[in-house]
Amino acid sequence: MKYTPRHIKKFLEEGKIDPNLWQIHFPHILPSHVPGCSECEDKKNNLCQGGKNPVDCFLGIHAEEEAAKQEDTDRKTHKAKKSKGFFPDAKGKKRNVPAGANITFDQSKM
Repeated sequence: MKYTPRHIKKFLEEGKIDPNLWQIHFPHILPSHVPGCSECEDKKNNLCQGGKNPVDCFLGIHAEEEAAKQEDTDRKTHKAKKSKGFFPDAKGKKRNVPAGANITFDQSKM
């Protein structure tokens, strides 16, 4: 997809692209210019293979971080569901009748 400066501004405001990281990779790029891969500092220093759209690179980094966070929360919720299944009274579920109460007859008039 071909990105415009408006796309980049939107991604920076939404947090999909880290503004500090963007500034490090493209220190001399004006906000009205969409950078190319050859203008990236990593490409200039031979730290990157290149050949990709820089906006796609940064969006991919954000997607990986979100996937890692989602995976961590999935593990936690799965464990909580599992423990509630094995121990139904241990996770805040209260019994309707107190322990030791005789439910065969009405005790309210005693």
